[in-house]
Amino acid sequence: MSYRMLDQFNVHLQNIKSVPGVENSVLVQRDGYPISSSGVWLSENEIFGLSSSAAAILSVAQRLHDDLSYVLIEGERSKFLLATLPRAANYFVTVTTQSQSNLGALFLQLERVISHLDEVLWNEQFIPPLRSFEKAERTQICNAFSVRDGPQQNWSTGTLNMTITENAAQQITAIVTDFLQALPSAQTGEVCLEGGYLIPTQRFNEGKRIRDSTLTYTLFDTSRKVAQLIKRTKILQVLCDCGSRQHFIYRLAGGLFSTLIQKDSTRLGLLRLIIPNFIAEIELVLQQAPPAQKPTIDVDGFLEAIAR
Repeated sequence: MSYRMLDQFNVHLQNIKSVPGVENSVLVQRDGYPISSSGVWLSENEIFGLSSSAAAILSVAQRLHDDLSYVLIEGERSKFLLATLPRAANYFVTVTTQSQSNLGALFLQLERVISHLDEVLWNEQFIPPLRSFEKAERTQICNAFSVRDGPQQNWSTGTLNMTITENAAQQITAIVTDFLQALPSAQTGEVCLEGGYLIPTQRFNEGKRIRDSTLTYTLFDTSRKVAQLIKRTKILQVLCDCGSRQHFIYRLAGGLFSTLIQKDSTRLGLLRLIIPNFIAEIELVLQQAPPAQKPTIDVDGFLEAIAR
């Protein structure tokens, strides 16, 4: 890859950076290797960290949708946008913006930039060398993941302490049914708990729904960890644009709400107003769910059964 080509990439990425609210933009190879970037960075490792994390998110999203166009991750303080290149499948662009940035202006500029980058990279056969680390660098990277002062480490993990009763499941099913009726373009409405455990609300293609629910949770959870690591912010929702459909994923108290919506005349802004109303109803049901009861074990009876 020539220096002239890299200069072209820098110019195009700078055009994205010129949109108000955009903090940085990066052209990334599919394996997470950054090719070119524009913006303000704290260190070289931050560029590699964002690029590799974005590649992980994109990989999960493409497992869900083979016609993926972009992934938009919206957090409380920042937004992250990952856009694929239509023909140059080994590359993508990731953009970090402030929370109040103008997405309309960003998408207009991004469309032009992707068109140029896609044309340049279409026949490009470029594979950058693998990045290697010295032992001291590896130690520094590992230490960066420790966010707690002192030598103590807590290896415990939290679990969801909630029991979904039959009545609660019926209430959630009724809310999802109302949602599907209110939005005729909505193809699915799913509620899953932490870990991707699906609350059954529809009775068809059960195996695929369980698989998609698990991948959806993985996508959201990976995005959450990246947002926390890069920007120290919580994420509110993830949007996958898939050509003729849009996949909305919203955070719930103890789970996720996921819906596939067919693109029609309904504007994206209107959907952002309608969907949260139903999410609030689902959250109310989940908040009222009783805590899970720890199972009791009859030790004496167990030992007697073994002795027989």
